[in-house]
Amino acid sequence: MADEDDYMDFEFEPDDSWDSMEYVSNMGGRSRQMMMDVVYSSIINNEYGVIHSLSKRDLKLGAIMHVLEFFEELEEYEKCAKLKRVIDKIKK
Repeated sequence: MADEDDYMDFEFEPDDSWDSMEYVSNMGGRSRQMMMDVVYSSIINNEYGVIHSLSKRDLKLGAIMHVLEFFEELEEYEKCAKLKRVIDKIKK
């Protein structure tokens, strides 16, 4: 049985001004950011596999463009440039 010290303290103490819907909405945004970071890393760290996969060319390009557009909105242009290089290699 775990004792009280085994639990993480998230310092989460909602008060009267706490908005649960805003909290949940923010969690979703952070989760999407984390997911896109993982997808980005997977594409860049396995570029050869992505370029030469058996997936249909248009599906690959569409998926990578979706990730690129996400990072473009965040103005993370270094990531966009790397994704664009992968896109260009697929188009060859």
